Amino acid sequence: MIVIRLLIVALLIAVAALGLAWLFTGNRKYLGYMGRVLRFAIVFGFVAALLFVVERLVLR
Repeated sequence: MIVIRLLIVALLIAVAALGLAWLFTGNRKYLGYMGRVLRFAIVFGFVAALLFVVERLVLR
């Protein structure tokens, strides 16, 4: 569980840094990077949630 929390913190830091980089430079490539990071986070979160559900069903 601690690993997931650390990944969430790293994700928030990365999104904030990319958002600030976009604000300061105006370069839209940082928005593209932010989109990729968020897409990866959503997919990873979905897979992790699915694994938790499967684990609960198997261990029932």
